[in-house]
Amino acid sequence: MTKMKRRTAGSYGSYGIKTVEARRSHTGLYRFFAVLLFLIICGAIVLAIKSHADSRGSIPPDVKPLPDNDATTLTFADERAIEDISATNAAIRDYRARDNDSSEQAFDLREFERQRLKQQRKLYDDALQAFNERKFEKCRTILRDMLVPMDPADSLYEPAASLLGRASMNIYRSGTDSETNVDYTVKSGDTLSKIALNYNTSVSAIQKANGMTTTRLNIGQKLKIPQSVWSIEIRRSDNKLLLKTNNKLFKIYNVYPGSAITQAVSGSFRIFSKQKDPVWRVDGQTYQPGSAGNIIGPRWMALKGTGASANAAGTAIHGTNRSGTPDSAPGAPGYFRMSNDDVKELYDLVPCETIVEIK
Repeated sequence: MTKMKRRTAGSYGSYGIKTVEARRSHTGLYRFFAVLLFLIICGAIVLAIKSHADSRGSIPPDVKPLPDNDATTLTFADERAIEDISATNAAIRDYRARDNDSSEQAFDLREFERQRLKQQRKLYDDALQAFNERKFEKCRTILRDMLVPMDPADSLYEPAASLLGRASMNIYRSGTDSETNVDYTVKSGDTLSKIALNYNTSVSAIQKANGMTTTRLNIGQKLKIPQSVWSIEIRRSDNKLLLKTNNKLFKIYNVYPGSAITQAVSGSFRIFSKQKDPVWRVDGQTYQPGSAGNIIGPRWMALKGTGASANAAGTAIHGTNRSGTPDSAPGAPGYFRMSNDDVKELYDLVPCETIVEIK
């Protein structure tokens, strides 16, 4: 009996029975593995958060940030693709902030205007230098590029327009302008009036192009014949007459609409007839050329409507009786008045049937 008690008082593990001490040792081991698993999970979470944060702070290689001035051109798909890219979003926010800042816009406009005027001044100076060097073709090319997009209110518009006219006329009178002249050899039976009729130009234009003071011709004589498609645009907004050759700006003149011109006078016209030293008849009175009452001056070019303007009231381009300078006061009598020097020059340049657009 005594021997049996001793055996049972020993370790029950040999019989497969768990003692209290064994359970305690196993519980500690479980806790150790639980803590280890918890730490592993926490580490994985931290790494995942860090990786996500890093990805938000960098731009994927296949997505490039756009410059400020292109930000507004993004498509919806583009915006979705980069909405999480902080660098690009910052650039867009900066652009929009500046776009909404009126003071910033005002500064940008002033800077743009300053650069525009600077560019105009450079072009004008280059043209003037070319003119002084008698490089009239170069001068004309520069001024055409300068004047076509230019605002007539700009300070350099009038000087540039004047210089263009001087350059164009120098080229025209030289007889070397490929835009306005063709070569012609005088044949037996030729006269200036016959040649002018054949080439749809005027005798005075041929004389000017060749430096002639008479109408006498010699067989075999070489002539430069003004041969171009002239057109005229009368701009009512600033009272300018733009003379063009082959649709290229040739010269700009001032015109002064008279009392006979109304707002309805616009559209397409043609030069219907031309007269030198015309007689002026009004209210039963006749005024001879050069008389004080002859308000139309030394030249008259009658205009007749064409196309949609065929039924428009006739009008005219003419000179003045005020010592060569037209009365620029609103309501002065007449149609489209010009200075006498200008109207004489225009008269010699353009033939009948020249198209005149009044805008």
